[in-house]
Amino acid sequence: MSLVVSQRRPDGNFDPAILGAYALGSSLVPEAKSYRFLADVLNDAAVILDTFSPVLGSPSLPLRVPGLRLGALCLSASCRALCGAVAGGSKAAITLHFATPINGVGDVGDLNAKDSSKETVLALLGMLLGTLLVPLVTGPWLTYSALFLLVTLHLLINYVAVCGLELRSLNRQRAGIVWNSYRSSRGGKVPSPSEVSKADNILGRPDVVRDDSGRIIGRCTIGSCFSDVFHDHFPAHLLEIFAREKYLLWYDHDCLYHLPDHKNQDQHVRGGPIHLHIMLKDGHSGFDELKAWCQAVDLCRFDVRSARTKTEENDYSALDRVITTLKSSSQDFPKFLKSLHSAGWNTDDVTVLAGSPKAVLTGVEPRNERNNDDKKSR
Repeated sequence: MSLVVSQRRPDGNFDPAILGAYALGSSLVPEAKSYRFLADVLNDAAVILDTFSPVLGSPSLPLRVPGLRLGALCLSASCRALCGAVAGGSKAAITLHFATPINGVGDVGDLNAKDSSKETVLALLGMLLGTLLVPLVTGPWLTYSALFLLVTLHLLINYVAVCGLELRSLNRQRAGIVWNSYRSSRGGKVPSPSEVSKADNILGRPDVVRDDSGRIIGRCTIGSCFSDVFHDHFPAHLLEIFAREKYLLWYDHDCLYHLPDHKNQDQHVRGGPIHLHIMLKDGHSGFDELKAWCQAVDLCRFDVRSARTKTEENDYSALDRVITTLKSSSQDFPKFLKSLHSAGWNTDDVTVLAGSPKAVLTGVEPRNERNNDDKKSR
C-alpha cells in the first residue's frame, strides 16, 4: 500500500498541487484571508484522515469497503498538496502586507527570517508538550477526543487571527463595505482598514453584494462573456451609455422580463435576487474594475429600495436603472478615491477581479441583424 501511495504522489502529490495552482492561483492575493484559513482546514483534514486510516482498514470494521484506507491516504495526500499551494500564495500576500507599512519601509527578508524563527520555536514547544502529554493519552477514544479538541482549538485560533488582519488592499467584499459606508455617511466618510476588518466575512462568497447591515441583496459576476449575458435581446443604447467607460454592466437574463402587450421593448427587472454581470473592455485597469463594482453595489441597492417602496422608481426599466446608477457613481467616484487614500487604503493595489476575465470586449459590429462582439479570451 505504501508503494501505491508513493507512486501516486512521488513528491508531494503533483496533480492536486498543479490543478490547485491553476484554478486558484490568481485568486489567492485578492482573497488572501479566506484562503489562508482554508489552508489550515485542509491541513487539519489531512491529519484527521491519516489518523483514522488504520481504523478504516481494520478487520473489525462493521462495514468493510475495499480500498477505503488507500482512498483515505490518497485524499489526505491531496489535501496536504492543496494546502501547500494555497498556503504559499496567501502567505506571500500577507507577507507583502506586513512588509509594506503605511509609515516607514519594510523588509521582506527580515520578516521571513523572523517568521522562520517563530515556526522553529513553536515546533520545539510542540515537541516538548507532546513528550509530556503522549504518555497520558492512552486508548483510542481518548486519543481521538484529544485530536478533535486540538484541531478545534487550532482552527478557532487561526480563524480569530486571520479575521484580525487589517489588509489595506481592496477586494470585492471590502470594496462593497467601503462604498456602502461612503454612500450612507453624509460627509462622504470612508472607514479605515481597521474598521472594515471587523465586518470582513472570510467564510462568505466573494461575489455577493451586501447592504449596510451585511444582508445579501444581490450577486455580481465580473469578467463575464458578452455572448453569455445577452441571449435574445440586446439594449441598443447600452454601448452609448458606457462609451466613456471601460466596462459594461447589465442584468442576468433570468432577472429581466418584457411587459405584455406593450409597444415599448424595454426590459424590466423581476423581483427577487439580483444577478449582475460586468463585462470588461480592452485596456481596463484596476480603477475601472473598482468603479464597475461600486456601480453594481449601487444598482443592487436601487433595486432593493424600489422593491420596498411604491414610488416612480418601480416603473424604471432596467436600462433606466443602469443610467441612473452610472451617473450617480461617476459623480462621486473621484472624491471616493481621494477619501480612500486619506483613510489609509492602498489605492495602487486594487484587486477586485480575481483571476482573468472570461472575455474582453474589443469592439462590436452588426452581423445577421444582431449585435455581436469581437472578443478575445484570456
